[in-house]
Amino acid sequence: MKIRLRTVLSSALLVVLLAVLVLVLAVDREPSVWKQEGAMQPQLTAARDLIRSTVRGNGNRDKLRQIALTQEDLTAVINFALARKHLDGYATVSIGQSRLVVLAALRLPVPGYFLNVKLVADDADPQVRIRKLKLGRIALPGVLVRWAGWWLMQVTPLGRYGQLTAPLLREVRIVDDRLRISLNWSKEALDQTQAMMTDLASRERMLAYHNRLAALLNDGSGRRYASLGALFQELFALARKRSVTDEEAADENRALIVVAGAYVNGRDLRPMLAEGGEAADPGKRGVLLNRRVDVAQHFLASAALAISGHRALADMVGLVKEINDTHSGSGFSFTDLAADRAGARFGKQAVKSAAEARRVQELLSSSPDESVIMPSLRDLPENLNPAAFAERFHDIESPRFLELKNRIEERIAACELYRPAPPVQD
Repeated sequence: MKIRLRTVLSSALLVVLLAVLVLVLAVDREPSVWKQEGAMQPQLTAARDLIRSTVRGNGNRDKLRQIALTQEDLTAVINFALARKHLDGYATVSIGQSRLVVLAALRLPVPGYFLNVKLVADDADPQVRIRKLKLGRIALPGVLVRWAGWWLMQVTPLGRYGQLTAPLLREVRIVDDRLRISLNWSKEALDQTQAMMTDLASRERMLAYHNRLAALLNDGSGRRYASLGALFQELFALARKRSVTDEEAADENRALIVVAGAYVNGRDLRPMLAEGGEAADPGKRGVLLNRRVDVAQHFLASAALAISGHRALADMVGLVKEINDTHSGSGFSFTDLAADRAGARFGKQAVKSAAEARRVQELLSSSPDESVIMPSLRDLPENLNPAAFAERFHDIESPRFLELKNRIEERIAACELYRPAPPVQD
């Protein structure tokens, strides 16, 4: 017994010593890179092409689409992702000679210490290959990094996202000074991806919410628009009824959000849902949130993405779209940005845990009041073209931009659903 105890203690001490050694080697006193004043302005300008200019069909029958991202585009996107995760850090991306290099520095909670990261990837057919990942003074070979990536895809929610994107992703290559992504935009690939999304939410559950939504919309009123708050009240009442156990509540909420998001954004789920029973025709009516169709669309699109476990990605997609709209379309809209942010938070809240899923059902089924999930957005700036945006906010890291973004965050956090749940009384 004493020998076994000594072995356990020795093993524990060895683990602690190894952890300390890794910590010492990985941590630095100076950041390898750091942001400069006004550094995001050229990235903001370059990122406008992420949606509009770089996604095109090439005329082939397989509907291949090409996305070409510059190093400025990638730098802007990575830094926004860091901000969304509330990480104090900065990253830069460089592309040249068929190689992509990412340098990043994260400020650690201990004052004066940083985690410096360097990732090197080379072009390969059909996908780029990671050659090296360096954490401080610890260099990990590409084989080990790729194995770790495979393991994460197997045991974490990243696996679900990988399954959803796999049918669409054809190639990822480094060509010239661009990271070029080829997407299979064929009907078969899109249908396969949509089918996986419906499988995540359970088609049987989705059919129940689809038919209930159709009944609500075909109420004979003849009205062109319906309130999302009123629809949610009825749909979440059904979710509350169908959630026989607490463990089922999140699954019911997930199915509800997928159905509502598909309808509001113009996607017809009937061909897929008909396999499980008769899917009613919901007709075509506009759905309003804050008395606007586009707010409901942004809100539910982000919520649908967030229920798959990718709230940060939902937030990032929202900002990238608004950056693009600054240079084309309707201009930068803080209203749309707020709707994306609230929707992502709503989606995460609805499936976070059994208790939170139940709480969402109880709150939304008790009232059609939209202020429970979305604050008023009427005073937020919209339709800002590049000149107007630059004059008022300079760039997306300026104090004025961050101040307004923080005010939006505070408004959303003040909504009843997003406040901390009251403690349970004994």
